Amino acid sequence: MRPRQATPGDWHARPAAEVLAQLGASSDGGLSADEARSRLLRDGPNRLAEVQRPSLLRRFLLQVSDTTVLALLAAAAIAGTLAYFTGSSASFAERYGDSLAILAIVVLNAVLGLVQERRAERALDALRDMTAPTAKVKRGNKVIDVPAVELVPGDLLLLEEGDRVPADVRLLVAHDLEVEEAALTGESQPVRKDAAAALESGTPLAERTTMAFMATQVGRGRAQGVVVATGMGTELGSIAGMLADVQTEATPLEQDLERFGKQVVIGCVIISLVVFGVGMLMSMRHGRDLGAEARELFLVAVALAVAAIPEGLPAITTIVLALGTTRMARRHALVRRLPAVETLGCTQVICTDKTGTLTQNRMTSRRTWIAGATYDVTPGAITLGVSSSVPMTTPLVAVDGEADPGDVGLFLRAAAHAVGARSVIRADNTIDTAGDPTDGAVLGLAWKCNVRDHKPVVSERPFTSDRRMASVVVDEEHGPRSYVRGAPEAVLAQSQSLRRGGQERGLDEAWRKVILDEAASWAGRALRVIALAYREGPEAASEPERGLVFLGLVGLIDPPRPEVAAAIAEARDAGIQTIMITGDHPATARAIATEIGLWQGGDLLLTGAELDGMTQEALASQVDKLRVVARATASHKLRIVEALKARGLVCAMTGDGVNDAPAVKSASIGIAMGKGGTDVTKEAADLVLSDDNYATIVAAVEEGRAIYANIRKFVFFLLSSNAGIVLVVLAASLLGWHSPLAPIQILWINLITNGLPALALGVDLPDPDEMRQPPRAPGGSILTRREYIEIVVVGFIMGVTALWAFHVGLAEAGGASQDIVLEPRALDRARTICFAILAVGPLLHAFNCRSKTKSLFAMGVFTNMPLWYALGVGLVLEAATIWLPPLHPIFRTVPLDGEARLWVGAMSLAPFVMGELAKLVRVVPSTRG
Repeated sequence: MRPRQATPGDWHARPAAEVLAQLGASSDGGLSADEARSRLLRDGPNRLAEVQRPSLLRRFLLQVSDTTVLALLAAAAIAGTLAYFTGSSASFAERYGDSLAILAIVVLNAVLGLVQERRAERALDALRDMTAPTAKVKRGNKVIDVPAVELVPGDLLLLEEGDRVPADVRLLVAHDLEVEEAALTGESQPVRKDAAAALESGTPLAERTTMAFMATQVGRGRAQGVVVATGMGTELGSIAGMLADVQTEATPLEQDLERFGKQVVIGCVIISLVVFGVGMLMSMRHGRDLGAEARELFLVAVALAVAAIPEGLPAITTIVLALGTTRMARRHALVRRLPAVETLGCTQVICTDKTGTLTQNRMTSRRTWIAGATYDVTPGAITLGVSSSVPMTTPLVAVDGEADPGDVGLFLRAAAHAVGARSVIRADNTIDTAGDPTDGAVLGLAWKCNVRDHKPVVSERPFTSDRRMASVVVDEEHGPRSYVRGAPEAVLAQSQSLRRGGQERGLDEAWRKVILDEAASWAGRALRVIALAYREGPEAASEPERGLVFLGLVGLIDPPRPEVAAAIAEARDAGIQTIMITGDHPATARAIATEIGLWQGGDLLLTGAELDGMTQEALASQVDKLRVVARATASHKLRIVEALKARGLVCAMTGDGVNDAPAVKSASIGIAMGKGGTDVTKEAADLVLSDDNYATIVAAVEEGRAIYANIRKFVFFLLSSNAGIVLVVLAASLLGWHSPLAPIQILWINLITNGLPALALGVDLPDPDEMRQPPRAPGGSILTRREYIEIVVVGFIMGVTALWAFHVGLAEAGGASQDIVLEPRALDRARTICFAILAVGPLLHAFNCRSKTKSLFAMGVFTNMPLWYALGVGLVLEAATIWLPPLHPIFRTVPLDGEARLWVGAMSLAPFVMGELAKLVRVVPSTRG
C-alpha cells in the first residue's frame, strides 16, 4: 500500500523551518511516541510493496502456451483418444507411443524454460533487501533505536558514518556529510551534502544536497534530519513502483517463433482438411463405408499434422539458446533469460552508462601544469621502477614549455603525499592504488614518475567542504614542510608566491588569472582539476595551509576503456546506434563521447532538465540524432527507452544502480553490470556483464546474430526435412496407398534423427561478415520467400525418392501400394525402407543447410564437428530401430537385406547431391559476371 504523504516531494527546495512546520515536527525533541504510532497507522509501514508472484503451475502453463506446443498437445490428445477406441489388441507402447512421445517433448521444453528463466519480479526482493533494518531517532527528547519499518514522516533522524539511510530525509544539520548515492542516482563519487543550500524546485535528484535518500550510504560525517517520506513514497519507492508497472514484452525471437508457429499450424490444418475432404469425396464416389473411411481418413489427417509440425523446434530452440549462453559466458556475458541471447542479434540501439562501462571507473592523471609549462601524462599501467632515483620525466610529455627539473621534482613530491590513498604492488610488478579515488590518481602520478617519498607524517588535515583542501606535514631534513592539495580557487587564495625557475617568485594577479583560466579550460574538457602547493619552515607545522607556495595543477579524468572506441566503431558499422546516458555534467559527458568517437557533427546532446520540458512525441522524433544524455534520472532513462520502442526500435539498456532497474526491465534487452551493479538491476536484467565492459556488449551482439543465423539454418533444415514426410503422407493418402510411415516413425524422425543435426547447426561457426550487416528488422519472417520455395523443392526430392522406394519395395514383395490386403511383412519391409530414407536423407542434407551459397568443401568439411557427431549418432540410432528385435514392434520395422540397404543409401544421397549442384549453378553466374 502506498503511504499517504502529507505534501508534494519538493522538500529539497524548502527551508528547513518550513519543512518542520509542514510536517508538524520538532527539531528539538522529535515526535512523541503516541504521535508516531498515530502516523504509522495513517501512513503505513516504511517498507516497499509486495508483489504477488505467479504460481509454479501458472509458470509451467506459460511455458506451454506457444501455438506450436498447443497444436502438439491437441495432436497428442487426439492420437491418444483414437488409440483408446481403436487399438484394444495392441500393446500399451504401440497404442500410446505417439501421444507419450509428444507429451515428453512438451514437458522437456517447459522444464528447460523454467530452469533457465528467472523472473524479473525478484528485483523487488533485492530492493527490499537494500532498506535499513534499524534507525536512530529522537522521540520524546530521547535518542532511541527503532525498527526502520516503523519510521514515519516527521521523525527526527540521526545519521552517522557507515549508516544506511532508512527513509527520505530533509537534512537539518550536516557536519562534513558525504553520502554514497551511486546505487540510486548513478553518481560514481560520494555527494557532499549541505543542509543550508538554496535549491530550485526542479533540481535534479543527483544535485539535491539538502536531502538524503532511502538505501544510500553515509560515507563520511554525521547529520540530523527530518523524515519526509517513507515506503513507496520515497524515491526508492518510486523506482519500485515503476519497476512493478513495467511489463516484460516478448522478444523479437519469441514473436517470430509465435508467428511462425501459427503459420505452420494453419498450414497443417488446411492440408489435413484437404486430405480429409478429398478422401471423403473419393469414398462417396466409390460407394465405400463412409463411417470406416471417415475414421481412417481422420487418423491420416492427424498423422499428417504430426508430420508437418516440427515437434522438436521448441526444445531445440531452447537448447541452442542455452548452449549460446555458455559461449557468451566465455565472453563475459551472463544470460539470465534465454530469448535474450538472440535479441542481442537484432539490437538497433544500445543505451549505455558512462562510468565503468565506457570508462575505467578509475581516476587517473591526464595533464599537469607546472610553473607555466604544460605536460601530458602518458597512459598505461604504473610499472615498478628500479629505484626512486630513476629520471622523473619519462611519463611527462611536454606540450607547452618546459619547467625547471627542481620545480617538477617538488611538484611530484607534493603529489606523493596524497595520503588519502595508498599504493599496492601487484604480483605482475605493476602498481595500483586504493583509497580515495582523487588522492589515488594524484599519488599514481608520483609513482609513475618513480617518486616515492617516505618521510614521516607529523600531522594531517583531511579534506572538508568548508576548506576545500587537505594537507599533511612531514618532517624534512631542514624542518617541517606541509604539502597541500585541493580546489584551485581555494589553494590560490592561500598562496602568496609561485614556484618557478627553481625559485619562489611573487604571485601577482596576472599569474593568478593564468592559473584560473588554465583550470577552467581543463574543466571544460571533463578534467577534474587539483592544485598542489607547499609551505616550509617552523610555521608549516602550526599553519600548514596559509602562506603557501603554489606548485601547479593536475588534471584528472576517468579515462575511457582502451577497447571502447573500436567497439563503438564496430557497432556503428553493424548499424547500431549508441546513446550514452549519464548523471555527469554535460561538458564531461560530451568530452568523453568525443574521445571515444561517439560524438560527431550533427549529433544531439540533451540534459535531464531539457528532457523534462519535452513531450514524449517530441523526444521520439529526435532519438535518431540523440547520442548523449547528461544529468539523467531514473524517469529520464525510462522515457528514453519508451521513446525508442515507440519508434519500433529494438533497444538495449545497460545499468548498475537501482535507478536503472525500471529502464533495464522495460528495454528490449536489459543489461546489468556484474562488478559494480546492484542486485536490483541484475534481477531486472536479461544479461549481466561480468566485466562491466561496453565492448562485451558488442561481442554479445555478434554472438546473438550468429545464434539467430543458426536458428534460421535449423528451422530451414527441419521444415525441408518435414516437407518430405508431408509429401509422402499426403501423396499416399490421395493415391489411396497404404500409409508409408507409422506415426511413431514420423515422431522418431522429427525428434531424433532430425533433432541431432538441428542442434549441430545451432552451434555452427558465425559468418565473418555478420557484423558488417545492418541488424534485422523485428517483425519479419524467420525465412524468406525464396527459402520457402527451396523447402518445397527439397521436400519434393525427399518425398519422391522415399515414395518410389516404398512402391518398388512392395512390388518386389509381389504387392502393390493400392492393395487392400497385403502380407504384413511385405508392408513392414517397404515401410522400413521409406522410414530409413526419410531418416538418413536429412542427416546428409544437414550439411547443405550450413550455407545457401558455399559448398561443404568451400566451408571446410570438418569445420562443424558436432554435425559429424550427429550424423554418426543418428545412423547408429536409426540402425538400432531396424536391427534390434525388441524395437521392431514399437517402430514397426524389419531388418533390411543388402538390396534394400542399397536403395536406402542411393535415395538418401539424392538431397545432398542436388543441393551441392544447386550451389554450383548459383555461384557460377556470379563468378562470370
